[in-house]
Amino acid sequence: MERRNAFDYSLLMIARFYVSLAIVSTCSTLAAQPEEDPQAQYNRGTGYWYGSGVPQDYVEAARWFRIAAERGFAEAQYRLAQMMAIGQGIRQDNTEAANWYRKAAEQGVVDAQFNLGTMYVSGQGVAKDYAEAAKWFRKAADQGYVEAQYNLGVSYRDGQGVAQDFHEALTWFAKAADHGYSAAQFTIGLMYSDGQGVPGDLAQAVTWFRKSADQDYPPAEFNMGVLYAAGMGVPRDLEQAVEWYRKAAESELPQAQDALKSIADTGLPSAQHVLGMTLEHGWGSMKNEPEAVSWYRKAAEQGYPAAEYDLGRMLADGRGVPKNEAEAEAWFRRAAEKGIREAQQRLETSGALKVPRK
Repeated sequence: MERRNAFDYSLLMIARFYVSLAIVSTCSTLAAQPEEDPQAQYNRGTGYWYGSGVPQDYVEAARWFRIAAERGFAEAQYRLAQMMAIGQGIRQDNTEAANWYRKAAEQGVVDAQFNLGTMYVSGQGVAKDYAEAAKWFRKAADQGYVEAQYNLGVSYRDGQGVAQDFHEALTWFAKAADHGYSAAQFTIGLMYSDGQGVPGDLAQAVTWFRKSADQDYPPAEFNMGVLYAAGMGVPRDLEQAVEWYRKAAESELPQAQDALKSIADTGLPSAQHVLGMTLEHGWGSMKNEPEAVSWYRKAAEQGYPAAEYDLGRMLADGRGVPKNEAEAEAWFRRAAEKGIREAQQRLETSGALKVPRK
């Protein structure tokens, strides 16, 4: 019995020895397996961020971006900063966002350089520092980042963080404008109209304002209206002024309504009609339907077709004025006789006699 127990014990020790070898071997194999590449970790994050191949999950996206970011992957650092800045899938923290933007920016990520610059301008997550802002804007601008080129131009124009230099400002505005950046085109127009850093030149100002306005940039639309109303750099043309003011008003620029009123008060029916439109729709102001009806009527009584139709519409619907279908029909008929298709359709819908279309 003693010899058998000894033998069993020896077998047990041998078994333990081989189990130990197996464990060591397994651990060695696991240790030898490479850690997932940070690019792959970043890709996992973008998959969750966009919901590509997996359900969209910002929390999971932020988790994978952090894993890759902590391993120094620049794009992940930028994405993580973005999510922290707005609190998307992770607690909002401007200070931490700025830290991650900096890490990415130092590795040359142009969006991170620009965003870090804007944080220094606004003092979000960092102390406000225009010199630091200009430094990061320059790094992004040198990589062709259009918004950074514009912001660097603003820094030079206003002397924020750099010595004021209108020539240098114009250089950077021009770079952004050459890429079609409407704010830069507008700003160059201002510099020519004010003679800021360049000789005053209204013709050049008009050229640049028009480039910007043609991209629906509201301040440029408004300035085009001002120039046409005053005959500065262009022949005086109130109809053109009204059209540009209308565009600016539709873009919710409040001062456009005041400019329209100054022309409407002279009795120009197109201005009266457009002013009515701004009041009806609340473009740049509170809605005021009774006032809109008043201006529509002023223009309609001068035979302005679009105003005749709009006055009829307000009367037919009882908006801003007591409902009056008979008077509405009369105004629709006048507008229809002048070729306003919508007025013809309202007459047909109401069962009134048709009028010839022009």
